[in-house]
Amino acid sequence: MLKRNFFHEFRRHNRSSRWNADAHLRAHERSANVEDDAIMRVDTCQLAANNPIEDFYSAAKCISSRAFLFGVFDGHGGQQCSRHISTNLYPYLCASVLKKHEIGDYSPDQRLEWLFSSSDGHLPNAFKSRETRNIAAYHKEFKKNPNTYTGTVREALKLAFETCDKDLGDNALPNAKGVIDRHAAMVAASGSCCTLAHIRSRHLHVANLGDAAAVLGVVNPNGSVTARQLSRAHCVDNADEVQRIRIAHPASESQTVLRGGRLLGELFPLRAFGDVRYKWPLDLQKVVLEPLGHPPPQHLYTPPYLSTSPEVFYHKLTPNDRFLVLATDGLWEWLDPDTVVRLVHDHTLGTITQQAYVPKSGTTLQQVREQLKERARGEQKTKKPIDENCATHIIRHALGGVSGGATKQYERLIDILQVPPGRARNYRDDITVIVIHFNETFLDGHEEDEE
Repeated sequence: MLKRNFFHEFRRHNRSSRWNADAHLRAHERSANVEDDAIMRVDTCQLAANNPIEDFYSAAKCISSRAFLFGVFDGHGGQQCSRHISTNLYPYLCASVLKKHEIGDYSPDQRLEWLFSSSDGHLPNAFKSRETRNIAAYHKEFKKNPNTYTGTVREALKLAFETCDKDLGDNALPNAKGVIDRHAAMVAASGSCCTLAHIRSRHLHVANLGDAAAVLGVVNPNGSVTARQLSRAHCVDNADEVQRIRIAHPASESQTVLRGGRLLGELFPLRAFGDVRYKWPLDLQKVVLEPLGHPPPQHLYTPPYLSTSPEVFYHKLTPNDRFLVLATDGLWEWLDPDTVVRLVHDHTLGTITQQAYVPKSGTTLQQVREQLKERARGEQKTKKPIDENCATHIIRHALGGVSGGATKQYERLIDILQVPPGRARNYRDDITVIVIHFNETFLDGHEEDEE
């Protein structure tokens, strides 16, 4: 009797622990059925390690060009900069629409339609007067300059990033009365990496700053999936980045500009928003930042050392491109791109086999046959996923492991999730994942769509 009661209590405790782990993982998940142009559905999930969390994500649609914007923002030195950029970068991007892509004459403050954001409660209904003036002035200059207004999406994205960062820094400067906006100074002193996807019709541009990453899942004719990386980390592991920084500064700084794998011995990412300690001259930092407790880094001789010009990759989507994963570096510390795309692909196959097959309007007989074959492969090879949300599925396997079965996976999850945010930063970083599922039917029917 006692033995039976013991095992009953053990099973109940085990079920409770699993339920708590699932609830913890799913607390900040979100799914959105977009079904517009190339975008079918978007899954997101986020798990904090810092307290407060320094990662943010957001998604929006640019009404004036019908382009979708998805971004993950990995903050450091505080959450102020990443929170600010996650909501304030997109208006600059929507003010940078090329002349050939404009579908209507909208004012700068009417060009953006928000889909979702992890900082929903802080999205302003109307931008502050200063920010509104900044964006309006930028839009006016953008349209006046023929090199930008009739240029390329790549250059427009770069200009939007650089101008947003410049205005962010200018907001922290003393006003005419010598008064410093403390909040603006805190935003400028902290920093943020960024990986952003700009998707217009079947044209995908990925703009990247820092060490977050974008990975495309491409399905092969035999049903397997391949990872195609659409970003490069901007850190000392990137030889091109190291050379770029060394060339930009005198040979006399060769021993100080990069020390211990970090910029000036302190900062890991070599491109980022904010972080004006690595951009401003020493005299300005003594006026604005030192009174707020932000001393300048050592060996600050020839600033700026940190760039906000993103590296932009272009890819024209095909029907074989099934999904795009955007994630902060907290994920890539646990999983490699090949494993991530395999997890997404297996999750998709496992999910569709749980639903009745209903072909969409306009689907050809050949497409019906292929989709039924794919469902059959999923039924044979893929276990039914625990999570409906694909991004949650990725984080579960990142922390719980991809081998050992469900029992072992839950043991690992329970161990790592019981460490509260703040202390958890000693073991892992904040993790943010966005999975963008593409509309295969749309991509199959727009093969002649040119950029």
